[in-house]
Amino acid sequence: MKKATKIFLISLTAIIITVGAVATYFYFKTSPKRDIWNYVPNDAVYIIETDNLTKGWNKLSDSKMWKHLISDPLFNSIQESALMLDSLIKDNETLDMLFKNRPLLISCHLLPKKDFDFLFLVDLKQAGKFAFIKNYIGGIVSFYGYDMGREKFEDTELLIISDKSSDDVFYISIIDNVFMVSYNKNIVQNAIINAQKQSYIENDKNFKIVSATINDNKLFRIYANYDFLSTYIGYYLSDSQDLLSELKRIFAWSAFDIELDDEILHFKGSTILKDSARSYIEMLSRIEKGPIEAYKIIPSDFALYLSISFADYMDLFTNLKNEFKFSDASNSESYEKTLKRVEKMFNINLEEDFFSWIGTEIALLKLPPTPNSREYDILTIIHTKDIEKAINGLNKITNKIKNRTPIKIKENEYKNFKIYYFGLNGFFRMFFGKMFAKLEKPYYIFMEEFVVFSNSPSCLLDMIDAYEKGRILENNSEFKTFLKQFDDEANISIFMQGPKIYSHLYYYAKPEQKNNIKQSREILSSFQNIGFQLVSKKQNLFENKLIVVHNADALYESELEDIENSAEDLYIAEFDSLLEIEKPEKYEDGKTCKIYWDEDSTQIKAEGRIIKDKREGMWRYYYENGNIWGSLMFEKDEPTGKGTLYHDKKESTSKAQATFEDGKIEGTYLEFYTNNEPKSNIKFKDGEPNGEAKFFYDSGNIKIEGEYKDGMKKGKWKHYTETGDLMNKEKWKKDIQKK
Repeated sequence: MKKATKIFLISLTAIIITVGAVATYFYFKTSPKRDIWNYVPNDAVYIIETDNLTKGWNKLSDSKMWKHLISDPLFNSIQESALMLDSLIKDNETLDMLFKNRPLLISCHLLPKKDFDFLFLVDLKQAGKFAFIKNYIGGIVSFYGYDMGREKFEDTELLIISDKSSDDVFYISIIDNVFMVSYNKNIVQNAIINAQKQSYIENDKNFKIVSATINDNKLFRIYANYDFLSTYIGYYLSDSQDLLSELKRIFAWSAFDIELDDEILHFKGSTILKDSARSYIEMLSRIEKGPIEAYKIIPSDFALYLSISFADYMDLFTNLKNEFKFSDASNSESYEKTLKRVEKMFNINLEEDFFSWIGTEIALLKLPPTPNSREYDILTIIHTKDIEKAINGLNKITNKIKNRTPIKIKENEYKNFKIYYFGLNGFFRMFFGKMFAKLEKPYYIFMEEFVVFSNSPSCLLDMIDAYEKGRILENNSEFKTFLKQFDDEANISIFMQGPKIYSHLYYYAKPEQKNNIKQSREILSSFQNIGFQLVSKKQNLFENKLIVVHNADALYESELEDIENSAEDLYIAEFDSLLEIEKPEKYEDGKTCKIYWDEDSTQIKAEGRIIKDKREGMWRYYYENGNIWGSLMFEKDEPTGKGTLYHDKKESTSKAQATFEDGKIEGTYLEFYTNNEPKSNIKFKDGEPNGEAKFFYDSGNIKIEGEYKDGMKKGKWKHYTETGDLMNKEKWKKDIQKK
């Protein structure tokens, strides 16, 4: 976000340095009017456009969404710079004439070492006819603490502005009516070169098609170029290169017009595919759209829900069978040939036993992380035309597979749901594409008119738990209200929940990334609901819609829901919460002091002794309703000995027990359900899991057992049903599962 702050500094400085020149020398000259689009370099990742930068800023800054975002220091610095700029323009008639209500383009460009920067282009229109402005800049910029240098490039003068108090340098060029600025010299130089020839972007046929579908009357418009967007996304999702390569191979351009309704962002436009790219997405653009169904059984706490819909799956199947080829580095094989090869191997009819019963939707689902989950754990939900036909067909296929493979896995049952094993390696990648590549030899259940597959038995158990308790989207009025803003039928729909996506990003982030992600926790979580939809208009062209709902309290509400739903996260973070409670500014040394929930409250939050500004002895902590929350012993401000957390109940039953040495958890760490049954039993050393680990059902029966070393999973991990049957075995080394 530092770059964003710099962008406003660029704009502010550029305006300031023209004051002296314009006021001193008011001279018009005849010059051509240039289109600012000609200056956008060909390698733009995305481009933001507005015809009225003043009106656009006013609309954004008046919204409730922006007023919350500026509570974050990064956005607040943007706000301060923008307000200074706005005030400067309003107080100066000449500047008002120069910059107010002008068209603006902002383009993003990739740089080496996984970096990027921006180019700002402003169309000064007739105000661009002021001559000799640059001749007066030197004296003005020095007054404001800047140095200025000059440099010729392609017969065009570059102004090099450097901040005397920092290492910041930015580059300005003014050509006729076009004002351009960037922190990167190469970007400005590329813009100058680009203007000497026809605009590559505006003459791109795919760009023309999508840009023609959006409304020029809207305040903002945005264009995305997938040739570079996939690389840009890869800066943040380095483990998703296969999918990003597919994104680049298949998609060409997207264009959206944008409306801001206080706390809701509406994006509407179109996406076009590349003509030469054969893919499932391209096949979907040819068939009739279908309804969204899987939300009827999806847990309310989902992180990501991807829906692929169709009026009749057999239309897609026919197209795939007739035209599609599977490719790898060495060969390609037609869909139909692959189909026949698998059928011959297992003596089955896949069209009859599998594909014929698929209904109107195939969905991919990511749930929030738990202590036992893996980053690549997924659920796939297939809607059926006839659930009995699906049961019979899958039973036939799995029986044939069992007869051909040495692996014998017993069917299990959990809360009246039978859990089956589909032991065919690579099936879902083979017939549904790379997106389903992690769904290797999955387990599956039947639920209502759906078949649910997962590469993790734990995910299936979590889904059954949510379904049994009614915590599903079908019963979630907030989600159903959000869903009504989209078309009832589509080809592709994607839904995300900000707080759950944040949890996923943070939980699986690399250690060096966690701090940056955590700093943006509240802002990332405040985008409560995000939905994206593609609806086929004709071959290779989709109409698309993106809606983002902002809620400043989304994180709090999500955390409250997690507590109420007894989420299976470890409670260790609650010990951290106790330790983070700030000591009072005033206290009597050596005597018991009390900390209250707020200044006007009489409800105690914590109480204990402070000696020479350090907590000593027993400290007790309380929930806001007065129930005991926890207790810790301190020695010179460090927790020591036994620490206990309690469930929020009058009976004060134990929730977690830990032993502290030198401020870190050491030895056996225990957690309990509200019925006093054990929830987890984990060995700790130096503050992290190190040794045997067991997790239990609330019945007291073992659920998962394994071992940690230095905080990472190692060795064998076993999953059990609630009745005690072994369901799954995994091997781990340094937190990576062995194949």
